[in-house]
Amino acid sequence: MVKQSEVVASEQEADALSIEMLSLTVKLPHEPFSIKIMVSAHETFNDIRQSILDLPSTIQYTCFSLWFNNAKLNDFLELHSVEGIHDGATLELREEAYNDREARAHVLKVRDIIGLVSTKNDSIVGLSAGLSALSTIEESAQGYKDKTSEMAHPMSDFDLDAQPVLHELLPPAEPSRPACIKSLGLSQWNPPPPNLRLRGHLLYLQVLSLEGAVHHITADISGFYTSNSSNQKFDPSPRKGAGKAFYAHSLLVLLQELSPLFKEELIAWQTTLGQRDPLTVYNPTNALLAAPWLARPAPTPTPDISRSQEQLLVGGSDNLDTVRDWNEDLQSTREMPRSNIQERILRERLLNKLYYDFAEAAAKGAVLIARDEVPALNPNEARDAQIFLYNGIFFSYGADGIGTFAKEGGDPAARYAVGKDLAGVRFVSQLDVEGICPLCTVIVDYCGRRIVAQSPVPGIFRQREDGSNQIVYGGVDSRDVIANDKSFEPIFEKIAESLHLKRHTVWDKDSKPTELVTSVETKGLEGTDGRKYILDVYRITPLDIEFLDEFGGAAVAYPHKMAVLRPEAVEEWWKDQVRTWIADESEKLKSEGKEAKIVYKTENGTQPNEETEPTPETEKTDGNQAAEPSETIEISGFKYALNPDVFSGQVPVTEEDKAAYADDAAEVRNVSKYITETLIPNLLADLQSGSVSVPLDSSQLTKLLHKRGINMRYLGKLVATVTESAADRLASFKSVLVHEIILRASKCVINGMLKPLPVCIVPFAAVHVFNSILGSKLNADPTIEIDAQLVSLYADQAGGPDFGFANLSAAEIQKLIADEALKRFRYTLPEKWVREIRTVQLFREMSIKLGFQWRLKNYLFEKPVGDDAPADSDDAKQVNGTPFPKTNGKGSGKHKKQNGHKREASPVAPPATSFVVDDLLNIIPVVKDAAMKSQLAEEAVEAGRISIMQGQKELGVELLLESLSLHEQVYGIIHPEVARTYSQLSMIYSGLDDKPAAADFARKAVLIAERTIGLDSSETVLMYLSLALCEHSNGNSYLALAYIRHAFSIWRIITGDGHPDTVTTMNNVAVMLQSLQEYHDSRQWFEASLALCRSIFGDHSINAATLYFQLAQALVLTQDSHGAVKQMRDAYTIFLNELGPEDKNTKESEVWLEQLTQSAVHHARQAKEVQNRKARKLGIVAGASRATVGGTAPIGIPVASATATSSSEKKGASQILPSSINTKSIEELVKYISGNK
Repeated sequence: MVKQSEVVASEQEADALSIEMLSLTVKLPHEPFSIKIMVSAHETFNDIRQSILDLPSTIQYTCFSLWFNNAKLNDFLELHSVEGIHDGATLELREEAYNDREARAHVLKVRDIIGLVSTKNDSIVGLSAGLSALSTIEESAQGYKDKTSEMAHPMSDFDLDAQPVLHELLPPAEPSRPACIKSLGLSQWNPPPPNLRLRGHLLYLQVLSLEGAVHHITADISGFYTSNSSNQKFDPSPRKGAGKAFYAHSLLVLLQELSPLFKEELIAWQTTLGQRDPLTVYNPTNALLAAPWLARPAPTPTPDISRSQEQLLVGGSDNLDTVRDWNEDLQSTREMPRSNIQERILRERLLNKLYYDFAEAAAKGAVLIARDEVPALNPNEARDAQIFLYNGIFFSYGADGIGTFAKEGGDPAARYAVGKDLAGVRFVSQLDVEGICPLCTVIVDYCGRRIVAQSPVPGIFRQREDGSNQIVYGGVDSRDVIANDKSFEPIFEKIAESLHLKRHTVWDKDSKPTELVTSVETKGLEGTDGRKYILDVYRITPLDIEFLDEFGGAAVAYPHKMAVLRPEAVEEWWKDQVRTWIADESEKLKSEGKEAKIVYKTENGTQPNEETEPTPETEKTDGNQAAEPSETIEISGFKYALNPDVFSGQVPVTEEDKAAYADDAAEVRNVSKYITETLIPNLLADLQSGSVSVPLDSSQLTKLLHKRGINMRYLGKLVATVTESAADRLASFKSVLVHEIILRASKCVINGMLKPLPVCIVPFAAVHVFNSILGSKLNADPTIEIDAQLVSLYADQAGGPDFGFANLSAAEIQKLIADEALKRFRYTLPEKWVREIRTVQLFREMSIKLGFQWRLKNYLFEKPVGDDAPADSDDAKQVNGTPFPKTNGKGSGKHKKQNGHKREASPVAPPATSFVVDDLLNIIPVVKDAAMKSQLAEEAVEAGRISIMQGQKELGVELLLESLSLHEQVYGIIHPEVARTYSQLSMIYSGLDDKPAAADFARKAVLIAERTIGLDSSETVLMYLSLALCEHSNGNSYLALAYIRHAFSIWRIITGDGHPDTVTTMNNVAVMLQSLQEYHDSRQWFEASLALCRSIFGDHSINAATLYFQLAQALVLTQDSHGAVKQMRDAYTIFLNELGPEDKNTKESEVWLEQLTQSAVHHARQAKEVQNRKARKLGIVAGASRATVGGTAPIGIPVASATATSSSEKKGASQILPSSINTKSIEELVKYISGNK
């Protein structure tokens, strides 16, 4: 429920967020001489600079300043702070003098504009990154709308029985961008000699134009000009031609003067860009583009000497431009003021940008470390113990290199602790407690190695002058000493309170007691900069003792003893305790004749609480009882917290301590039991009821379980619980769970094999394991041959890589995976489990989790049979699976009938294995960061929702639009969070019945999601389905069906067939086809939806009854009255048995059944009379007619009634009839179902 105070807060938020928009004119020194821009009064002039840099008409400018009334404007001032700037004001852009950094930045931008390929992020972005299929889909849908397509609608040739087609995952390849120039780079005359640098020379460039001319260009502080230098002679003086010097402030303008072909190609490319959606063109500033797991090979490189010089252009000759003090940047940004909205926006924007920059730099550094290209600071240590310092970032391996976790399980415990530490840093960062400093932290998984990147703490590599340790709070030296600096307690208490942790006693090696408010493993460190840092937050919650007790000492023990409770589980348990406490307190007050009033304390005083779920004892009384005395129950007075250090080796000394410790241990054990006794049963109940959807893939499953407070180690327990329940809907969930167990166990085995291998050997090991798991049906015992030169290279090295993986058989690899599944998830895989896997889905998810990018083609996973054997063809034509099934290609049905799937080419033998080494095109790092979300933007969304719930639609819509603006300001336009915000706004606007706006928001959500979350992400697929519904509601059903077709194709790659939500999507397709008067196809989709529904939910479920009802209506439209009666009778029977005779659905289906039966009997009699009359005329015995209502042949609707269903009279989708239908004829029913009442 919504608190009353939040309504007032939302109005205040709206006033605070109310931003005045201004239209400004910017005068330019060159054509078009002026532009108009719309800006917010609270934007900075730096934001305006960025807008000018991105506009197509002003791309030539990079080095300039903005002026107003002949005064130069500070880039970091906000517009409203400058007197005289108002709506309609004019700013002036003035070109500035270049320096070395500005000149290099200008050259880099020109390279990007003219299409020279950048290699800046090649190691982390991947191939085919940032693609979008939306425009291709929309172009294909236009043909159906214009009636120029050979097919009636986008679903005409869609075969529900066909296998997923992997090569359709990516949109068609775009034609290669025409080059505007052959080469642009630094010439051999760099750097400028000192005497010329004093005269302003910055860079010397060499250009090879499309005409074949070589131009040497000098960049100085005033701009760019052609010089008299050549490859043999150095003369940087200006060159004159035709009596004039070729000079321009912008290199882009100069190149247009030098090369007519350059200008022609540039204009053509800008025209092409202008026709595309800007969201497909913009590059993200705070997010990496999503790289698909299937990709096209990188294009063949073209000669461009400047590609190898790009790092020089980015960082300068001394590379100082790329070196940053990450920790100082982070902490100084966190310390920025946040007293008003604009300060919060600026602070959150800079923080988000900083987190992105750090993650990008960390990923690049981790890749170099994995490739052994960065020297260790301690090269004499074992490999797992080595540490690195690169680009100002501290790197270490996520392994137990020095034995810190030896007692907890070694490397598995260390790897787990690293992941939990990242989650802890993310939690602390999101709390945003003033005074505490978390570190920039990123985990990079690459080629089996887990590498941790952190910003170094000032002074971490040296001791204090007095020799004391810098750690002043928490355990020191493996908890031998416990430090407790009282200055840390106030800020640590805020963290402990949010995690429901209590102040508790811990003991050092001498049994000396010390009180802490957080776990003994959580450390407070005082840096040499005077700031207070928090480290080692991998155990911010207690251990999951019930799980460890059950499986830690089992015959097949759990890999480590670091299993901790999720904060979400602790939060759910705490809420449950609060509800119980409120109920008890209310009962006490009720027994005293008093009314309970629940309140909570805020910084501004005490407010009534309406958020806690009410109980019968706490509900408000009516007017007759209003005079009864009331008593307040203050929730803030509820104290119920946990000791995070029980079961972690603490030994209490005194009897009092032992008793308190035993009580704390009992509480933690209760929370641990709460997972299996409450959280898991509640989740399964919600899944069975349909209030929670069955996850589509691993990502959705992980988010669902974590949100419910359930760790992934409970997968086996979930499978066992689902098996015991034997519920229909949970069968699909069980399939997802088992798939996830196999996936995670496989990932662990593969990472273990890849970790010790050089990167150049990794493809051989990866292909061998993938063939042993995914390709075992094609080849039960695949082998792998490693390049002999590589083997000989490493053969004689002491401690070199182990090539033992090549000797492992498929059966041995499968056993390793089964053992891992039992050990980690307590689940025993069937003996032939590899025969039951969902091959395509496992292929996809293994590749995503490992960062593998495979060649785009349809892989063969089973042996072809008979006529389906492959023939000579390219890879894209190969069909995935056996027998070679039908696929949902893009061609028309006409062409498919002509060609079929048999080929005239001579058959060739299938490949020996599913994968070969050349299929693995690239490996990208899997990056996990601790970036915090924008609290301000989330608050605005919530305030908008509250206002709409309270009936203040105008205020709510204003807040929602402001929330979108805030998201774009904080994250940038192209970012996953912005895509999710667009999707939320689409749903909200759809609920407000603003259909055009809802469709527009949904479309933008899809575009951004495809580029940043992934083409085949489950989120993107759901956004596509939402967009389809929006377009259908706007009357664009052809386009909606095109979206659904694409989503359906991706859906089947993600999750396969048989998912419960597929029923809803198929039903939506049927309804859309019905609205297009494609009644025959609509009926087929209704029938397919019903068949799937019956297989999932059972023959007598409410879901099946609803589909029987809709199918009956569809059968009426196809003039199958006999079938309509049968289906409606089935619907009525189920509604009657499950819901009772008084339910609305039962009554409506009964009325429908009566009317359909009467109409069917009536038309049967008419048909029989017609037949008898014809028989008498022809001298045929009348008894020859056997058409009866109870017969097996369907009774058709007479031609006269068929005219009532002509295309000119049929509009809209099927609807439920009111009770007035009992007077309608079958013809009128047809009209009604068609929407023509």
